[in-house]
Amino acid sequence: MKRETLEQLGLTAEQIDAVMKENGNDINRERSKFADYDDLKSQLENANKTLDGMKDYDNVKADVLKYQQEAEKAKADAAEKVARLELQAKIKDFTNGKKFVNDLTRDAINAQLESALNDDANKGKSLEEILKELTDGKADIFKDDNQPTPPTIPNMGGSSDKDGGVLAAFKSMNPNIKL
Repeated sequence: MKRETLEQLGLTAEQIDAVMKENGNDINRERSKFADYDDLKSQLENANKTLDGMKDYDNVKADVLKYQQEAEKAKADAAEKVARLELQAKIKDFTNGKKFVNDLTRDAINAQLESALNDDANKGKSLEEILKELTDGKADIFKDDNQPTPPTIPNMGGSSDKDGGVLAAFKSMNPNIKL
């Protein structure tokens, strides 16, 4: 409402002031009903953004399932690796006191023991029983402490003569033999 409109209707200045005051009161009363309009508008915008983010709900759900499966697989792989390392340590401790002919043989027997322990046919058998089955009737696996060691031949290298060290030593021990 404008003052000019009221003046054209022939109202006095006092009457115009009273009407304008009453009109202002009506406007303020109605405006107070919508005082939280800006707050509600902001909440609506936030809700719409959240809903827009949820449009990809199926994709997010699929990603969550994928990550859960990957986490479970990683956990299972880690548990399997720990179990394998524990088994290898157990086998290594068991064979550590055994006298193998060499380290290569020890490593091969350790690998066969690990494979045998993972076989269902050997459930309930001890490492000693499995080792006996693997090595029974086979030679050159363990060192034989009763077997004599071969003699060592000392170095017979001599001076730098034209025949060489070994031949010179032989000639000096057998001067009557002509070579």
